[in-house]
Amino acid sequence: MPSSDFSTIVQNLLLDIGYRYEPCPPYDPEYWGPFHHWMLHTLGPVSTWNIKQLTELEHSSGGIIERSYPYTSIPFKLLFAKLTAIAILIDDSLEDDRVNAEIVRFSHRIYLGEKQPDGMLELYHANMKELSDMYGDDTVLRGLALVPWINYIDACLIEKQIVVAMVGFWVYGPRWMQTLGLWTDLLSNCAFNRSHVFGGLIPRSPHYLRSKSGLAEAFAAGIFKVTKDQQIPISKYIRVLPDLTFFIVIMNDILSFHKEQMDEETYNLIHLRTRALSSTGVQGTGVSGCWTAFDTLDLLCREIREATRRIDGLLRLEDCERRMSGEDVQGVDDVDLEIARQWRGWRHGYVSWHLECRRYKLGFLKELVCGEEDVQVI
Repeated sequence: MPSSDFSTIVQNLLLDIGYRYEPCPPYDPEYWGPFHHWMLHTLGPVSTWNIKQLTELEHSSGGIIERSYPYTSIPFKLLFAKLTAIAILIDDSLEDDRVNAEIVRFSHRIYLGEKQPDGMLELYHANMKELSDMYGDDTVLRGLALVPWINYIDACLIEKQIVVAMVGFWVYGPRWMQTLGLWTDLLSNCAFNRSHVFGGLIPRSPHYLRSKSGLAEAFAAGIFKVTKDQQIPISKYIRVLPDLTFFIVIMNDILSFHKEQMDEETYNLIHLRTRALSSTGVQGTGVSGCWTAFDTLDLLCREIREATRRIDGLLRLEDCERRMSGEDVQGVDDVDLEIARQWRGWRHGYVSWHLECRRYKLGFLKELVCGEEDVQVI
């Protein structure tokens, strides 16, 4: 897909949802100082990564949390940044058989109350405990904030098994997979072919897998509690969670797609959903009417627009912004204003970080969206 096509469709999306660029805040030593020390002296020694890799990890995990949570207290931000760093480290270390062997029983040890092995899993669990304490008696937000970090580990294992199964199928054929006992139900109930592997049988499977690995509920929980003392009634946010978690995951997939295309990565939600939809015979814009990755990107952008409108409507964002500007708006209380401010700050910061992060190579898009020639890349 040409960069111009990608730019046009994403630029239109960001304009339609009312995106406003939020510049990178000044360096905060109270946040970056402790996080850098933890990366260097706590996480670094339990990993096999070199200083250059750890520096990039610090930049990514610390940056996305800083930009996405502008109103959040430093203790909360540090916990989210640490958990994000470990999650990325685990995902990028799955080829290490030792790491893979340790994470297989991660959730099992949690359920039994057993100690995690020394190293990054012990750190991961320790930060989860600290995060649980930060949520106090708010059992709803605690569940939203903590369970996804457990599910994330299981999602990494699921994805690895799927990749192994896919490679085995392409190289050795279905008999090899049947011998391993993989996809037994699939093999027994249908003729095994390539379209079934990629979701023709269950078109929603790409979204299911992504919901496991996306940590969306955890990040959503952070929007509705920015300090340990903040208490927001569940009735104020529960209805937006389905759309909000969709926004968190899919916006990342949309904004990372350009980089993945450049790197020729095809195991991502957009390509998996493309294969799933293509196998159902849906008409697209490709040769002979075939469904393409561009069609899927366009579809996701339309779905994000709809989800954003629903979130803004349910949170009364427009009414809250009018009241913030001094108008007398009925039925908007101080809690509504807090939520609107935190959601707006998260949305603008989350997108701004993606546009500027050197990992995603989106400087050309930021220039178009923000009208800036001197594009800052962080």
